[in-house]
Amino acid sequence: MDAVTILRNEMKQAHDIIEQAVAGMSNEQLHHQAEGSTIKSVATIYAHTILAEDYFMNGRILDRAPLFDRDGVESKVGIGMLPMGGDPEPWLASIANVDFAALREYAAQVYAESDEMLGDLSATDLDRTVKFVDDMPLGQFLSNVVVWHAVHHGGEICALKGVQGGKGLPF
Repeated sequence: MDAVTILRNEMKQAHDIIEQAVAGMSNEQLHHQAEGSTIKSVATIYAHTILAEDYFMNGRILDRAPLFDRDGVESKVGIGMLPMGGDPEPWLASIANVDFAALREYAAQVYAESDEMLGDLSATDLDRTVKFVDDMPLGQFLSNVVVWHAVHHGGEICALKGVQGGKGLPF
């Protein structure tokens, strides 16, 4: 199996876990934050994960505007793009007003766009340099940043669903 196929499969599995975890959650569960906890709500983590993938794939890899901007997603979901630097509090507060169904529709578009982009890559493309914190090969960026980010936050969402009495992971 080639590296691009492995990356596509890893990304699909991360997306599947995230979507399975949020499926069937009530608005109350999505926005629940346990007293005294420092971890954000499922809705906040989900929004952060999807917006970041859109930014990583489009802004960092393809050097174009995120789907969020190109498709006018803010008016559909009720939140802005993740703040890059500055005060995150206004964005965090806006999550209370998010249209979660519309956010999931946007996520499906991000996932499809990511898969299409991955499907267009060749093995030699994975050696191309991407600017992030440090310059790194695209293959490393995809695996160690994009996929890892989705898997990491998918695990958080599953755990938060579990502590609320739901079944976070499908096994």
